Order: sequence, then C-alpha cells, then structure tokens
Amino acid sequence: MRGILWVGFSGVSFALLNVFTLIPSQHLNPYVMAFMRYFFGTLVLVPIILRLGVHRTMRTDRLPLHLFRGAIHSGGMFLWFIGLPLTTLASVTALGFTGPIFVTIGAALFLGEKVRMRRWMAVLVGFAGAMIIIRPGVGDIGYGAICILISTPIFSASNIISKALARTERANTIVIWQHLTIVLFACPVALYFWETPAPSDLIWFVAAGIAGTVGHICQQNGYQLADITLLQPIGFLSLLWNALLGYFLFVQQPDVWTFVGAAVIFASALYISHREAVRRAAIKSADTTTGPASEV
Repeated sequence: MRGILWVGFSGVSFALLNVFTLIPSQHLNPYVMAFMRYFFGTLVLVPIILRLGVHRTMRTDRLPLHLFRGAIHSGGMFLWFIGLPLTTLASVTALGFTGPIFVTIGAALFLGEKVRMRRWMAVLVGFAGAMIIIRPGVGDIGYGAICILISTPIFSASNIISKALARTERANTIVIWQHLTIVLFACPVALYFWETPAPSDLIWFVAAGIAGTVGHICQQNGYQLADITLLQPIGFLSLLWNALLGYFLFVQQPDVWTFVGAAVIFASALYISHREAVRRAAIKSADTTTGPASEV
C-alpha cells in the first residue's frame, strides 16, 4: 500500500511538472528545455546531498549502469520536449501508457523471454489504441504525438534499469545520479542549440525542478516497496490529473478519440501487467516447490 501511495503521489508531481515545463516550451528550444529542467532539478537535490553527506548519497558500485541510464533517458527527454508543445497534456499522458507494451517487446527481443500469444495480442491492441490517439495524417497532433510515442520505450528502458538499481541502491542515490548524468549528456547538445531563457522562465524551471525531483523520489521509493507490475495501473490516474490541468490552465480540450485510445491502451497495459504478475507468481511458486526437494 505504501508503494502504491508513493507512485500515486509521483503521478501528481509529474502532472505539475508537465504544466511547469509546457509554459516555457512554447518558445524555447526543446534541447535547452531538457537541459534546464534537469539542471534545476539537480540544484534542488543539493540540500539533500549536503544534509545526508556526499559519500552516503552518491556512493555506488554500479556507475556504468547509471551512466547508461542517463544517456538513454536524455534521448527520451529530447523527444519528449519536442512533442510536448505540439499536443495536449492528456494525449502526452495517454501515449505514455504504452510503456508496458514496449517492456513486453523488449523482454522478448533482448531478454529472450517467452511471450505467449495472448500477450502479443495485448501488444497489438495497445498499438491500436496509440494509433487511435495519433490518427496519422489527421489534424496537427500527428508529429508531436509520434515524438512522445517514440520516447515512451526509451523511458520504459530507463524505468527497468532503475528498478534493477533499486535492488542495491538507495532511492536518493538513483535519483541524484539520474540528474547528474542527464545534465552531463544534455549539456553539449543544449550549448549547440542555445537560446537564453527569459527571466520569467527561470521561475518555471525552479518549479519544474522541484516537481520533477519530488516525483522521481516518490516513484523510486514506490519501486523499492512493490513490484513494478503492481504499480503500473496506478499510473493511469495521471491521465485524469493532466486532462484537468490542461483544460483549466491551457484550455486544452482533448477530443473523444484521446480517451477512447487511452481506454484501449489502459486495457492492454493492465492485461500485460496482470500476465506478468501471474508469471512471477508461477516462478516463485516453482522455486518454493523445488527448493526443499533439491536439499533432500
């Protein structure tokens, strides 16, 4: 239950992050946006590092994995900030629900996991939901939604790595290294495309840094307390927060197809999460059954 609450609160924080970054993204280069968002997020972490101590918060034996995660997450951030001002917050969130779909594909292609027909059917249904939202060639939503959709498997890979890191690393350590590595990889790209932010933009970057950092800490604490497959459905509440904020703050009115597509993706991702939970339970049951027998 604590894991569910942590992840639920992270969804609210990330919805606020979307709002705070959407405002400067209307006129600022997306690569500069990605750098500034994590630069100010890193500044927010400085008091935590000083209070707990550098050795305690940053000590790690898995630096290469942190660096790899930062590199791929940076690529996802670039795409995400390109797509953010081109679509609605509800569409951005709904397309993010395709994460479990890409996790299933990645597990089959790169981890050699056996994926049965029912899960492949769920993957196809999920893609159909994404296509309902994007509707290629219809309106102006296509390009931005495609960028968001491409960023989703990248973020999914990053989340899987963070879950693996959570077995040996503290939540604060994972979040701190995430911010530092993304700043490292995003800085050269941002300098190449540099546009000086307006003074008013700095207020939004500070707010985004706080919201994003709090969101990542809450999410990471949730990952350490419960299986990611259990927590996945909780993330679907983000659609509600983003749709409401987009409507009341930016007069964004997502059409009915956004919610139809989100419902299709939700059903697909929920089924995939359910099948993954069943698979893990079967593995644990088999280990419990065979364990004593091997000792006899």
